[in-house]
Amino acid sequence: ADNFSVTRYHISEPYVDREIDGEQPDARLAAEEEGKRLEELHRQADRERREQLEKAHLRGSHALKKVHLAQDRERLLKELEQMQNMDRMRRRQIVAQMPPQLFVPAYKRMEVKEEWQRELEFAFEDMYSKDRKMKGDLILQFEPQPLPAPSDRSQDNDL
Repeated sequence: ADNFSVTRYHISEPYVDREIDGEQPDARLAAEEEGKRLEELHRQADRERREQLEKAHLRGSHALKKVHLAQDRERLLKELEQMQNMDRMRRRQIVAQMPPQLFVPAYKRMEVKEEWQRELEFAFEDMYSKDRKMKGDLILQFEPQPLPAPSDRSQDNDL
């Protein structure tokens, strides 16, 4: 009997709580509110889906515009290149028809004119000296000729 011991344990709190509020929520109202909530969720999902479709449509139209602009740009560049080639060919034809003297520099043209003038002078001197049998510098051998007699018509007040 010495080995037997007894303990007493008393639980101070009750095991079950009684509900103080005796009202239960109305199941119909809760069901209506849940239905409204689900309907709102469906509407929100539909709205989001429509917004996504609209955004996708806008992105697609924007991408299509970019593609069309790129194609237009390429077409314009090709047309410009063709026009440039045609203009280049037309200019080459015009340049080919121009006389070559236009492309000679001014100093070269002056040299050619001076050379031509010298050749004319030498040819004149040769032609003049053949008739008179002269040699040497012609300027010293020229004889001055008298001026022609003045006529009535040549006497002008302005002169």
